[in-house]
Amino acid sequence: MIQMLFFQSTYSWEITFALALGGFALGFIFKSAVIYKQRKRILRLEDEMLANHSRILALEKKIADNKREMNGAHQDFEFSAQRNPVREKKVS
Repeated sequence: MIQMLFFQSTYSWEITFALALGGFALGFIFKSAVIYKQRKRILRLEDEMLANHSRILALEKKIADNKREMNGAHQDFEFSAQRNPVREKKVS
């Protein structure tokens, strides 16, 4: 009878240990999968953010070029107007 109780307690300890180890393994695999999925999503969002920033910079460059072009044309007009002043004709 004592041997039977000892055998049952040893047997349940092994089952408990196996279940704990199996639970740890399943939890580790599940958590690793979640982390992998989140990292993949973060990388995708970072790529999207970089693409958006490059679009914004390209648009800002176009705006700056257009402003420079407009200011340059305006300054050229003023410069040419100042360079060729209207002279009065002298009547003799």
